[in-house]
Amino acid sequence: MLYAVILAGGKGERFWPKSRKSYPKQLLNIVDGETMIERTIERISPIVPPERLFIVGNKEIENEFRNLNIRIPAENYLCEPEGKNTAPAVGFAAFTIQRVDKDAVMIVLPADHIIKDVSSFLNCVEKATEFAEKNYVVTFGIVPTRPETGYGYIESGSEIGKDVCMVRKFKEKPTHKQANDFIRKKRFLWNCGIFVWRVDRIIQEFHKFQPEFAKNMEAYVEKNKEKRKEQNLKRIYGKTESISIDYAIMEKVSNVAVIRSSFRWDDVGSWNALERLKGKDREGNTTTGDTILMDTKNSIVISNDGLIAAVGVSDFVIVHTKDATLVIPKGRTQEVKEIVRRLRKRKGLKKYT
Repeated sequence: MLYAVILAGGKGERFWPKSRKSYPKQLLNIVDGETMIERTIERISPIVPPERLFIVGNKEIENEFRNLNIRIPAENYLCEPEGKNTAPAVGFAAFTIQRVDKDAVMIVLPADHIIKDVSSFLNCVEKATEFAEKNYVVTFGIVPTRPETGYGYIESGSEIGKDVCMVRKFKEKPTHKQANDFIRKKRFLWNCGIFVWRVDRIIQEFHKFQPEFAKNMEAYVEKNKEKRKEQNLKRIYGKTESISIDYAIMEKVSNVAVIRSSFRWDDVGSWNALERLKGKDREGNTTTGDTILMDTKNSIVISNDGLIAAVGVSDFVIVHTKDATLVIPKGRTQEVKEIVRRLRKRKGLKKYT
C-alpha cells in the first residue's frame, strides 16, 4: 500500500517578514485561502487516506500543525527535536512506517509546493508507484519552462517506460548559461524533491550510506512504547549529521528512475514566485491587500496590515506585516535569508524572527 510522508520542517526564511520561526512558510496562506500544507494533503488524499499519511515537522510548531483541519491520527505527527535537513526526516518516517507495514511504498512530498494539475500529478504518482514496486528508487523531474538557476536538475538517460527514464546524473544549481544549455539539450529536468520507493529499499540504503543513524532509528522505533522516547529521539538527532536526502542517499544509489512530469509546479521559493502564481496587472505589478501604486511597474507589493502607497517604484518587492516591513529589489530576494540571520544575531531584534 502507498503511504504519504509530508516534509514540513522547512523554515521558509525567504518569506520573511510574513514567515517566522513559529509560523513558517508551509503554514502561510501565500496564494489562496488555505495553507500550503493543507493543499499538499488535499492533493494526495484521493489515493492516500488519513491513516496512511504522516507529517514530519519540528517539535516547536507541533501545536500549529495540530490546530489545522487535517484529520490525521495524532501518532502520525512525527515531531523532530531539531531540524537536520531532509535525510533524517525521511529516515524517521521510513523506519516508523516499516514498523506498521513492512511492504509499504512511500511517497515523499515537500509541504510548501504548489501543483496546479492534480490529475496529472496523481497519474505520475501511480506510474512512480508501479516502478517502485519493481524496486526502483523513483524521483520526479519537472519539464523546465525557463532557465531557472535556483533549482537542481536531473539528467535523464535511457527510457524504461513511457515518460520514465533512468537517472544519468543529478546536477547542482547551474549558472544562467548552464541552465540555458540544459533547456536546449532537452534531457534535463528540474529536481522537485518528490520521491517514491519501497520502504524496505530506502531503509536498505540508509543502512548502507547512513549506518549509525539507521541503527539508532531502528532501535528507536522498536522501543516505541518506552517512556524516555522523546529523550532518546533528541539524543539520536544530536548525533546525526544535517544533510539532505539528495546528498545522503539519492546521488549514491543505483537503479534510480525519473518520472518526466509536465504538471504545473512551483516550489514557491521566494517572494518572486507570486508573479507566476497570482499573475500581473497591465503595469507588471502583483499586489495583495490595500495598495495604491502610482508610476510603479514590475513590482510585488503585499500588505497584510494597513495600506502601502508606492510612487515611482520599479522592480521591487515591498511586504508589510503588523510589525515589520521588507523593501528589496526583485533581483536580490534570495538575500532575505541574510536579513533573518542578522536579526537572530542581534538581541533586541530576535523577536522579529
